[in-house]
Amino acid sequence: MHKFIPLLFLTFLLVSVSLKAENYQFEMSKVEYKNLVANLYLPKTDKKLPVVIAFGGFEGGLGTGNANGEMIAPHGVAVLGLAYFKEKGISQTLDQIPMEYFIEAINYLETHPLIDSSRIGVVGGSRGSEAAFLLATMDSRIKSVVVTTPSKVAWYGLTVPKSAWTFEGQDIPALGLALDSNANLIDRFSVALDNKANVNQSLFKFENINGPIFMISAENDQVWPSYQMSKDIELYLKNKQFKHKVIHNSYKTGHGFSKETAPEIKKSIINHFVSTL
Repeated sequence: MHKFIPLLFLTFLLVSVSLKAENYQFEMSKVEYKNLVANLYLPKTDKKLPVVIAFGGFEGGLGTGNANGEMIAPHGVAVLGLAYFKEKGISQTLDQIPMEYFIEAINYLETHPLIDSSRIGVVGGSRGSEAAFLLATMDSRIKSVVVTTPSKVAWYGLTVPKSAWTFEGQDIPALGLALDSNANLIDRFSVALDNKANVNQSLFKFENINGPIFMISAENDQVWPSYQMSKDIELYLKNKQFKHKVIHNSYKTGHGFSKETAPEIKKSIINHFVSTL
C-alpha cells in the first residue's frame, strides 16, 4: 500500500522548541493495563487532573505521545502517550487497527484515582487525526479534540488494501489512493477525494463529537490536502449546527510545519486543552 513521505511530523514540532512552563513538576510511568502500550505523564498536584490521550501518525511508536507528555504535563494536564502500532505487543504496521484499543485507553483512565475522567481530550496528527476523529465520534467521554494536518475521511492502511481501522471486527469505511505509485502523493489523495460517493461513505460523523475541535492545517501540504479538508469539516459542522466551538488555524507550510511556526502551534495546543478541559 502507499508509503508516506518520511517527515518527522508533529514529533519534531513538539520537541524542537521551548515554552515557559507553569509550576508543575510531573512524573512519567509505564502503563500496565491490558494490551495498552503507553506512558502516563502525571503533573504533581493534590487535585484530580484533566487528561489528554496523545498519539502520532505515520511514524508510529511512542515518540509523539511522549513528546506531547513532556509538552503538556508542565501545564497541569495529564497525558497518556499512546502507541497504536510499531511497538512490541501490538501491530507492527498501520493496518487494521481496532478502535477498541483506543476505547480501552479511555477505560484505563477511568480507573485511575488521580484522573478526572469527565475531562478527557485527544490529540492526533496526520494519520493519527483519523484515529482521533473516530474515537471522538464513537465515544462521548472525549470532551476536547486537537488534530494537526487532519483528514476528513478514513484511509486504507500502509501495507494492505483494506481500511486502516476496524470496529467490532469490521472495516471502518475508508478510501484507497487513486492513480499509481508514479504520481505525486498529493495528487493521489486529491483525485481519490474527488469521488464524492466514496468520500460520503468514509466521512467521519463529526457532529457526534462531544466537545470543541481545534484543527491545525498546512496550506502547502504536500502529502494530502489538509487545509481544504479542514475547511470542508468547518462547513460540514456549520451545516449540522454543531453546538461546540470549532477553530481552524492554518499555516503556509508543508505537512510537517516548520521551526518558525512551531512555537505558536505548540502554545495554541496547550492553551486549547488548558481552557477546554
